[in-house]
Amino acid sequence: MHSLKRYFVVPYLLACMLSSAHVLWVLVAQQPADPAWYGAALALWPMLGFMIYLGVFSRARTSALMPWQLGAVALAAVISLLGERPALAMIYVWLLGVVGVVAYVFWYSRLGRDPNRVLVRGEKLPAFELEDMEGNAISSSKFLGRKLLLLFYRGNWCPLCVAQIKEIAGQYRELEQLGVTVVMVSPQPHKKTRELAQKFDAPMQFCVDRNARAAKTLDIFHRNGIAAGVGGYGADTVLPTVIMTDEEGRILYCDLTDNYRVRPEPAEFLAVLNGGAANA
Repeated sequence: MHSLKRYFVVPYLLACMLSSAHVLWVLVAQQPADPAWYGAALALWPMLGFMIYLGVFSRARTSALMPWQLGAVALAAVISLLGERPALAMIYVWLLGVVGVVAYVFWYSRLGRDPNRVLVRGEKLPAFELEDMEGNAISSSKFLGRKLLLLFYRGNWCPLCVAQIKEIAGQYRELEQLGVTVVMVSPQPHKKTRELAQKFDAPMQFCVDRNARAAKTLDIFHRNGIAAGVGGYGADTVLPTVIMTDEEGRILYCDLTDNYRVRPEPAEFLAVLNGGAANA
């Protein structure tokens, strides 16, 4: 199933782009145009607009159900039924619009995590090894003695991941005052990690999980998790995960989101550090 998901989003967005260009041409060249073509225009833009929104406004999370996008394609479907219903316009509305958006929201966005029996609140975080940005080995035991905020992110190609790192960077001083070491980890290439680290002036540690060895140890490995068409990263990645441990390496908090668009608020980390409730 993960292999099938790899081949969904990039071809889908490309089809929406090409179809949008065709719909625009029809609306300009054929006046008055059948209502179905206006429905097609409305149906094709929810996902394109959403991706542009993520890239421009740097958002770390969205609502799980994406009501604006679902509402737009529902309205487009109604509009498409008002006229003579040209076949190609109906394909745009119902296949790329309704089916495409529903598939993205309820299928593609879901990570399909199995229950994680490794990351359990109150238990010690298993030992693992990472590499720094230059390729030097780092044992997880290096982080003992201080509280740890460990973010496993998918890579530079994921705008939600980059936005989440930006949020944490904005709270770095507050976390530092609470005695927290902040470590960002991805299985992406070292060069990509260096490029990302240079974007932040907060002295967070950026590490590489070569061949996703740590992700496999922690049961957060995501096989075929990178969309086909995203070059330079391979096919496999990590499930977005946030882990917090105490000075002895015991897990205080763990967010195992099952929707890559739904991420924890930074306030949750501070609440845990200040004695609030944690989850597992």
